[in-house]
Amino acid sequence: MNINSHLLGDILIKRGHVSKAEIAEALQVQQSFIEDLLVESDFDRSELISINRAKKNDEIPMLGQILIQKGFIEEEDLVQALETQSKLAMDLHLLDSEKLANVLKVGFVINSTIDILEVLSLIMKYANIVTDATASTLMLLDEKTGELVFSVPTGPNTDELKDIRIPPGVGVAGWVVENQKPLLVSDSKKDARFYSQIDDISGVKTESLLCVPMRSNRRIIGVLEVINKRKGEYFNEEDSLLLSIFSHHAAIAIENAMLFQAMHNRIEKEKMIEKKISESERVRSIGTLAAGIAHDFNNILGGIVGYAELARMDALNGSDQYNYLEKLLGATGRAKALILQILTYSRQSENEFKPVRVNVITKEALKLLRAAIPKSIDLVEDLCCRSVIMGDSTQIHQIIMNLCTNAKHAIKNNEGSIKVSLNEVIVECFSDKNNLELVPGPYLKLSVEDNGIGMPSHIVKRIYEPFFTTKSNGQGTGMGLSMVHGIVKGHNGEIKVKSKLGKGTVFDIYLPIINKKLDSNSSEASGHALCGEEHILFVDDEIMLLDAPKKILNSLGYKVTIENSSKEALKRFKSNPEEYDIVITDMTMPEMMGDIMAQEMMNIRPNIPIIICTGYNSRLTKDSAKQIGFEAFLMKPFQMKTLSQKIREVLDKNIHD
Repeated sequence: MNINSHLLGDILIKRGHVSKAEIAEALQVQQSFIEDLLVESDFDRSELISINRAKKNDEIPMLGQILIQKGFIEEEDLVQALETQSKLAMDLHLLDSEKLANVLKVGFVINSTIDILEVLSLIMKYANIVTDATASTLMLLDEKTGELVFSVPTGPNTDELKDIRIPPGVGVAGWVVENQKPLLVSDSKKDARFYSQIDDISGVKTESLLCVPMRSNRRIIGVLEVINKRKGEYFNEEDSLLLSIFSHHAAIAIENAMLFQAMHNRIEKEKMIEKKISESERVRSIGTLAAGIAHDFNNILGGIVGYAELARMDALNGSDQYNYLEKLLGATGRAKALILQILTYSRQSENEFKPVRVNVITKEALKLLRAAIPKSIDLVEDLCCRSVIMGDSTQIHQIIMNLCTNAKHAIKNNEGSIKVSLNEVIVECFSDKNNLELVPGPYLKLSVEDNGIGMPSHIVKRIYEPFFTTKSNGQGTGMGLSMVHGIVKGHNGEIKVKSKLGKGTVFDIYLPIINKKLDSNSSEASGHALCGEEHILFVDDEIMLLDAPKKILNSLGYKVTIENSSKEALKRFKSNPEEYDIVITDMTMPEMMGDIMAQEMMNIRPNIPIIICTGYNSRLTKDSAKQIGFEAFLMKPFQMKTLSQKIREVLDKNIHD
């Protein structure tokens, strides 16, 4: 007997008088009458009861009346269904009151929690108690495939049964779902519907069983099955009815728990999205701040570079003063690189792949790290390998900083060592002994090794997941290894990790080596300033960025006219456009942007060569500057030998053109 079978709609459906759709339509009509009686404004309980008490009950039509009015059933059909309903109600009344009370009691117990795993465990525990069974299982219906999935079986070898799927219509459980009613099987050997393979897996010898459908909101969500009643007895109709009542409560508990879980997952997802948006906004804010700092700081560096070069011109070559100024100029180069790094971190700068020597980048990164790592931690370097890769120096710098910072955190009590090494290795096939999925060829192996606490295998499996962290709240956002992994993959490389609890961790990064050799004269510090006699119009709103360049360029033979106003510079150019051989201008200026001023000049004299400079501006890049028509693009700060070489390159090109 099914606990839901005493409902009038289910009786009529079972008799074939109406369809589920017709019952749903009739219930919708009935619901509209109920909604009309509700107080829409205030929902004070006492007021709601007193107002609706005065209304007549016969204002809400009964389900049977609606079905007759719509022509879905005849009056005779309704009378027969009501007689069946009365008989079923009597059967419920005859149930052992103590057993029924226990069923209702455990129904309240399983509905007292909204944790889905706890709900399922309680259902299985009390299903055995209600029917005095030795074992039980709950199978939930997969609505997409129609399969029944073992969820929380009890008894021996239960782990073997988890997640096993029974095809639609197969076995006793499949029959119960298709027929939507309970089934008693006194002797499993004599019932062809019995699915004996389950006994082979579980190790349980099923002699008798009782299986009932689990229904919620008029739909089947699964089945509840109990096996082998204690003391050798057989399950009976009373057990069937008690288990049906229990399964009804269980189905509601499952639906409530799953609804809560879905809501919880949705809230967590919304929190994750909110966190990502917040982080994105923060990054954008940092990016805006970094861009402003980059522009101003590079202008300051430009002044330092200019005056340091002037001072160096007056210093005796090889003297202490000359050497000090050389070191100062070298420091400004590192400061410029640091600003570019900040811009990349804040996503304000595009990655630029070019031939780089990783040992140089690594040495620079370790100099910065040394100040942040306690002296009790040994920082060991093995950076003799001078192999060249095609990559982004800032991103390589980022990898080293990240891995070494993680290594520092892994060393407890600040006593241990971090070793950073570079070696050239040959990958001979796509899947070599180290399980590297790389194109065969030479690779640079960057290794960061620590003797810290190490990581268990389940942590190692997740370290590259975005948002994964082993840190507590307030201690950071995680290891950031998903970013490292992305950078390595972007360089067509591979990253491998070996870790052992209590022994430490080794990260090995493989980056493809290129044959191209770095030009020893390619750095900004190399080469010589080049002379000339041409007339230069130099425009910048910062006076100190005009003073030093003018003196140095004058010393190289150039005639230089300076202007710290873009409007005044344009006015001067208009008055005599043929007077100047080349224009050098800053990009960001208060009255008129440098690129706009330059375009006005090119409209007046199309063949005027223009070099545009900037500390940072998102509107202009090397490629966009070339497309506009500028001959060259320089990032501040730059040494005057670099500027003089670029001036000579542009002027000589225009002479040949």
